Amino acid sequence: MSQDPFREETIDFKRLVLKYIRFWYWFVISVSVALAIGYFVNKFAEIVYKVKATVLIKDDRRGGFRGSQASSFMREMDIFNPRTNIFNEIAVIKSISLVDSAIRKLDLDVSYYNIGRLVGEIRTTEIYVNSPFRVIYDIDKQTLKNKSFNVKIISENEFELELSETSKKFLQNGKKTIKAEFDKPVVLDDTYIIVEKKETFSKENHVGREFIFTIEDLNSLAVKYFPKLKAEPLSQDVSIVEISFEATNALRAIDFLNSLINVYLEQGLNEKNLTAENTIKFIDQQIDITVDSLYIAEKKLQEFRKEKRLMDIGQQATQLFNELQKLDNLKALESVRQEYYNYLLQYIADNMDFREVFSPSAIGIEDPVLNNQIIRLGELYAEKSKLLLSTTYRSPNIKIIDSEILLAKKTLEENVKNQKNSSIIYLNDLNRRIETVENKITELPGTERELIGIQRRFNLNDATYNYLLEKRVEAGIALASNISDNRIIDDARSIGLVSPKKSRNYTIALIIGLFIPLSILMIKDFFNTKIQDKKDITNIVKFPILGIIPHNKKTGKSSRINLIVFQDPKSAVAEAFRAMRTNLQYFAAEAQNKIISITSTKSEEGKTFSAINLASVIAISGKKVVLLGADMRKPRIHDEFDIEKDPGLSNFLIGKATIDEVIQKVEHNEFLNIITSGNTPPNPSELIESPRMQELLTELKKRYDYIVIDTPPVGIVPDAIHILKKSDIVVYVVRQRFTERSSLEFINEFTSKIELNNICLEINDVKLSKTGYGYGYGYGYGYGYSYGYGYTDEQKATRVSFLNEIGKAFKKT
Repeated sequence: MSQDPFREETIDFKRLVLKYIRFWYWFVISVSVALAIGYFVNKFAEIVYKVKATVLIKDDRRGGFRGSQASSFMREMDIFNPRTNIFNEIAVIKSISLVDSAIRKLDLDVSYYNIGRLVGEIRTTEIYVNSPFRVIYDIDKQTLKNKSFNVKIISENEFELELSETSKKFLQNGKKTIKAEFDKPVVLDDTYIIVEKKETFSKENHVGREFIFTIEDLNSLAVKYFPKLKAEPLSQDVSIVEISFEATNALRAIDFLNSLINVYLEQGLNEKNLTAENTIKFIDQQIDITVDSLYIAEKKLQEFRKEKRLMDIGQQATQLFNELQKLDNLKALESVRQEYYNYLLQYIADNMDFREVFSPSAIGIEDPVLNNQIIRLGELYAEKSKLLLSTTYRSPNIKIIDSEILLAKKTLEENVKNQKNSSIIYLNDLNRRIETVENKITELPGTERELIGIQRRFNLNDATYNYLLEKRVEAGIALASNISDNRIIDDARSIGLVSPKKSRNYTIALIIGLFIPLSILMIKDFFNTKIQDKKDITNIVKFPILGIIPHNKKTGKSSRINLIVFQDPKSAVAEAFRAMRTNLQYFAAEAQNKIISITSTKSEEGKTFSAINLASVIAISGKKVVLLGADMRKPRIHDEFDIEKDPGLSNFLIGKATIDEVIQKVEHNEFLNIITSGNTPPNPSELIESPRMQELLTELKKRYDYIVIDTPPVGIVPDAIHILKKSDIVVYVVRQRFTERSSLEFINEFTSKIELNNICLEINDVKLSKTGYGYGYGYGYGYGYSYGYGYTDEQKATRVSFLNEIGKAFKKT
């Protein structure tokens, strides 16, 4: 009977616990060692703190001015458009260049450490602000960079300077240490250092202590800080960035992170102000040109009126003058626009960064297409600049942006040229209209005509100057009121230790401590092909279990101890055979004078031992029993009962002895008779299958209540097959930790092949434990009683009744 292929496998945790708990000392040792390692890891590991801050990023926002201070002029200019997105800003925050700028704003060129050599101090810890001294050195000497020095304070005024392995070149006269005084130069090779006491120095706390200081190379320090800096969006729905940094000193980490954020905000504001400054610079250039012309025109007008004594002109001349002045103002404004177009074309020709280009609305050009094209180019240059912080010019992303910039420039250049051509046409029209008015002016009297010309030049320059001055003031106000688009939400603050994580390390140690012995035991079980417990059997074969025989240390040590039901009738093994005797009544109940064959897969599984004791325990109950030794290849029964080997079964089968001659009585019990195997024949299989064997069994059934046959192992020789087919009950013996699991598959195949259905199993040599019988199965009562303990008649009756119940349970199993 094979296992159901559709049966769902489940893990029996109780069984696993009971199976492995007997190795508890393995787990105790392993867990103790693992926890000890965890303790030392926590004690010696470098302490690392984590600090974090949050910054609000204005992601893809337009119209950068806020508040009433920004004029409508500057809002129209859109000078301070952010032209950024949150991921570009994260790249900027994490860039080495920004980290380097933040480091240089702090006093991080010398690191100080406390050597933990006192009671309770094991680690060497970093000191950031509470160092008892500061080091001054020649910053131009690169030979000092990345060098470490040990300082032992020996008095209030003196210390010993010990040069580390990295500073051996500074040793003087072969000395390993230099004795020096505080606040005085210590000469080291071609340079010097000064160890200066700070206000935190205390004679009581610092004399006798040892410290380390390292002179850092700021250029390489940024590379060390960079991997420890993290920046990521707080969530997908907001443009808030969380910035974190890890360091061995929490205060240093907080100062660095705050410095980094401030540098970032400053750089963003400076970049934002750059376009406004360029606007003012362009207007100032135009004002400088206009001021000179205005001064000359004003002076000439004053001189003409003084010389001609002419203050006003006639009505007709006034009308012509006003018309001409209007046209001149339009021409002046258009000339400024022409200068802006030339300014843009020069930027394009020089391949300059368009982030510095100001909006055309700053000089009165209200063209949304042109404005958007300039904004787009500025965005592309900004994106390229930020990508270059983390990549190279050969990057595919940079090449894509370069191609977009080239296309945007071509589009802008065509638009600017078209705008410039339109402006030229407009200027030509203005010139034509001015010429018409000028022709009319020529008809005026000479003095009026001359005054109009001088007044015209003055008013033109004056209007242009006032217009530019107004724009200059507006740009200046906007620049002064400008603030950063980004702002700090939370300043840097410590969120505690990130290493060592004591609870996590102890948890890992506990898990590893349990896992190692458990994995060893499981691997051992995996490669162990022997039967370990009842479940190993029931998972493969479904035949009922007749009985479970516990291990007995005395069995096998003496030639007589195998007769355990006679020699030790109160033992657990004897009780197990009594339980088997009770269970036999539930097998082949309809059969009279039952033939019980006992077999196994191979030798040493306890087949003969079981046959002897099962026959003996049945005889003790008053039933007439004959034990037949059918294993003629390896006979043992005669030795166990100390009787003659022949005549026996082989002698009867070859016709050399009668039934009465081969039956032997034993002194142990009057109801038990023995038929030994006799002399070993050359053809035991043929003899067992002969008619004489059937004749013997027929006669024995007439004389005895039970015939117990010890057969050869069916996994080795086929001798027993003929007997098994004629048996009423077949007891198949398997032995714990000896029988292979593959033998169970053999049982299924064997019984199926010979169509044997009256089979039951006996599990032999099961080792008992305090946690249960055979890893969770048993008789239902303990074996802790003394072998010398006796039973009263009442107790025996109770016990038999109890064993009957156990027998029913085995039958159901």
